[in-house]
Amino acid sequence: MSFAARARRLSETANITIFEKGLFIGYANCGIPYALGGIIQSDEALILQTPESVNARYNVNVRHNTEVVGINREKKTIDFKTRDHPVRSVAYHKLILAQGAEAFRPPMKGSDAPNVFTLQTIPDLTAVKKYMSTHGSKSVAIIGGGFIGLEAAEALHALGKQVSVIEYMPHVFPPVDQDVAEPLHTEIRRNHVSVHLNARIQQIVPAAEGGTTSHILLESGGKIPGDVVLLVVGVRPRVHLAEQAGLETNRFGIVTNAQMQTSDPDIYAVGDMACTTNMITQNQQNLALAGPANRQGRLAADHIFGRDVAYRGNVGTSACKVFGINVALVGPSMSNLRAQGIEAEYVTVHPPNHAGYYPGATPLSLKLAFSPTDGKILSAQIIGKDGVDKRIDVLATCITAGMTVYDLEHLELAYAPPFGSAKDPVNMAGFVAANVLRKDTEIIHAEDLTADTLSEYQVIDVRAAGEYVNGHMKNAKLLPLNELRKHFDEIDKSKKVLVHCQVGYRGYLGYRILKQAGYDVYNLDGGFKTVSQGAFNDLIA
Repeated sequence: MSFAARARRLSETANITIFEKGLFIGYANCGIPYALGGIIQSDEALILQTPESVNARYNVNVRHNTEVVGINREKKTIDFKTRDHPVRSVAYHKLILAQGAEAFRPPMKGSDAPNVFTLQTIPDLTAVKKYMSTHGSKSVAIIGGGFIGLEAAEALHALGKQVSVIEYMPHVFPPVDQDVAEPLHTEIRRNHVSVHLNARIQQIVPAAEGGTTSHILLESGGKIPGDVVLLVVGVRPRVHLAEQAGLETNRFGIVTNAQMQTSDPDIYAVGDMACTTNMITQNQQNLALAGPANRQGRLAADHIFGRDVAYRGNVGTSACKVFGINVALVGPSMSNLRAQGIEAEYVTVHPPNHAGYYPGATPLSLKLAFSPTDGKILSAQIIGKDGVDKRIDVLATCITAGMTVYDLEHLELAYAPPFGSAKDPVNMAGFVAANVLRKDTEIIHAEDLTADTLSEYQVIDVRAAGEYVNGHMKNAKLLPLNELRKHFDEIDKSKKVLVHCQVGYRGYLGYRILKQAGYDVYNLDGGFKTVSQGAFNDLIA
């Protein structure tokens, strides 16, 4: 749809035709989980355009309920059919493939049962709502803890359903690292939604004849109730038509160049079905996100009508609301960077979303990855209640511009007590990362420690006594920061020192004091808060 609208703006004389297999065009499938729970009160609100409105405004011929079944590249025709007519053909000069991606149905026993649904389209939404209403469904099992799964869990919980999230990976929201995801587990369970991690499903067991209660049987023997089962385990690009036509494809979709042209220069592919390049890793990928898809459609129109354009690639910016907290990321997680062989360092900061003295301040956790050689920003992950989207958008802009952590130190961002601080969380992340690169501090990450390796350090906790009592690391010695200089005689200079506070800043001050006094000292990245959020419980006394 973005292609068609842009193409018409560039040419009033072009003959533009859209073929759509289904009934709906121009609808907001990202809003489907919210319509499921009634936050969006009308399903019709998701329909942004109709064939009639598109034709009236853009003079575009829309053939909905019409399936394209073949492409003849030599004749430059497509074959299409409708329910009432046999296959017919129509010629094209330029062809745009924008079939998107389809929900993946894993090959598990019972996945074809009548109470098992995907949640990708408006017909999916209608089918789920109708089934729950007709059968009085009380429990819902959601297979998949990604964007749609978590949004659906919140929506169904709001309807009073007993909701379970079943995730194959060690944590929900797999695009982020586990330490970032741990607060999500706490928030989901706080809202009485059960979470099953590292779950291996044996089968979906249907209800007994005449009953309504089915369940998920895990390989461990566990049973999870699910009168309704949602399969939301990701999507796969629709490449069947392209493959039939002999276009180049790979596991990420249809291979395209910078102008979104396929291996046939008269055929373009855009959106979720297109294989594009990640700006950070320079690797090919399939990125099922609405923002890049819309830009690609617009760019293809520009190129067809003679403009010198090139798609720059993706950085993968996204955000998700999970009950009372928000999580967002741009770029690959640290786990993904390592898996791709990209050398990276990271820092973790936990600043408030705005000035701490102004009422309502809440903490953010920001994990920033960067190149250890030149400081180029590689990715960011943020979780918190407020201000998450603002910071991730700033960092996405910085990454797109090729900026470094040194640039973050100098960013001038809006400040007023209700909105931010004089040193914004983005600035703070830059300060800490630049300190690491300049060797002003040496850090250790909690993920690099175990209960055994922790014993190699003298662990010095520089927080206040009240903080220490409420929880501390194993073998930690309490030496509050303001008294640290008085207790050098209690610290062995022949042994490595690990200093920490709650979030990292006082630990950094303690590091500077001890380093200049001649100690072999390291600061714990992110402080005790990073350790205590759930991923590193083995380090806690």
